[in-house]
Amino acid sequence: MPESKETQNPKEEDKMQVVNEIWEEMQKMKPQKVKLHELYLDPNNPRLEILKREPVPNERLIESGIQEACLEQLRKFGLHDLVESIKTSGFCTIDRVVLRRFDKDKYIVVEGNRRVAALKRLQEEHSKGRITLEENKLSGILEFEALIYEGDRQDIAWIVQGFRHAPEAIKEWEDFSKAKFFAELEGKGKSATEIAQFFSVRPRRQVSNLILSYQGFQQAKEDEDYGDQLDPDKHFSFFNQIIFGKVQKEELKKWLGWDNAERKFGNTENLNKFLSWIFLKKIDISPDTRDYIPQLLSNSEYADILEAFESEEGLDIHECRKWMDERKPKPTPDITVILMSLMRIKGEIDALPLTPISRLGQLRPFQAGITEKEKEQKNQILTFLIEISEAIQRQIKMLGVE
Repeated sequence: MPESKETQNPKEEDKMQVVNEIWEEMQKMKPQKVKLHELYLDPNNPRLEILKREPVPNERLIESGIQEACLEQLRKFGLHDLVESIKTSGFCTIDRVVLRRFDKDKYIVVEGNRRVAALKRLQEEHSKGRITLEENKLSGILEFEALIYEGDRQDIAWIVQGFRHAPEAIKEWEDFSKAKFFAELEGKGKSATEIAQFFSVRPRRQVSNLILSYQGFQQAKEDEDYGDQLDPDKHFSFFNQIIFGKVQKEELKKWLGWDNAERKFGNTENLNKFLSWIFLKKIDISPDTRDYIPQLLSNSEYADILEAFESEEGLDIHECRKWMDERKPKPTPDITVILMSLMRIKGEIDALPLTPISRLGQLRPFQAGITEKEKEQKNQILTFLIEISEAIQRQIKMLGVE
């Protein structure tokens, strides 16, 4: 017997409400035969990021330049395996492409951009004579059954993505794609907690971190010097891992003037500096950057190291780490612990069974000579003992005893 409404967990009710909303919209899809040339890729798709400052307006979606940019971006995700599979086995429509009507006999892809891109590539290769597809496979590419969305929700692409990719498949998305998707969902009224629950993201703060990283990255793209060079594939990790990562460094966010309410960096001069360090290869995605940059910025004791770091031909963060570690105060030695260690070492040395080893090679009746391996091991033992003896003599001199 299903639980009564009174006994259900309120969070579960919220989750079920979202699922029900999605299901209702999915019922507004009807199967229909379409031709490949009638289909246009969606530059505003959650998994696509064509470097732009705002979404492409609906009326411009089918422009040739925008469509070419979509194809280029999808090639980066990798189409080879999909193209080869379709070329060998034909296009399977069990998992159908989802479309929405753009105009008479023109459709925008809601779900299946990568598959449609692969089909268009095969059609182009065939038409130019680079490959020859069998007639039945070619006809299955040029015309096939898809699902046409007949509702009026403008955010249907997000709804379908939520239905098809939640909760497991979204984990395979690139961090930037997930961050953009989550930020868009938050913009549509969903809290980070709701998003984390629906997509089973653990830990839940990962959703908030990705959203903040996306918003910070979008602001950085407006920087006059470096904004147009920022590439999500190469540079998003600096925001996601270094500034807003699991181990967040408040000193770095404070230096950048991050305002959590406004969701933006208040100190654009320092943001420009941070971007310059990326492009001058002063920093990278490493624990050294994450842990030492905040210390370098907040501790006046390292002012000269910071100056050397900020000079164009100066130190990188790994060289800074070495200098900073040398300046860190050494802990006061615990003499009791030292005495115990020395007593243990002395006992172990006294207990070494070296007498039988020293006699190796002194032939007696019926005893075989020393082997090459035994000779080598004997020499190694002697070398280690000499090195230990020299180390002891150095320590004795440090104590002021000749």
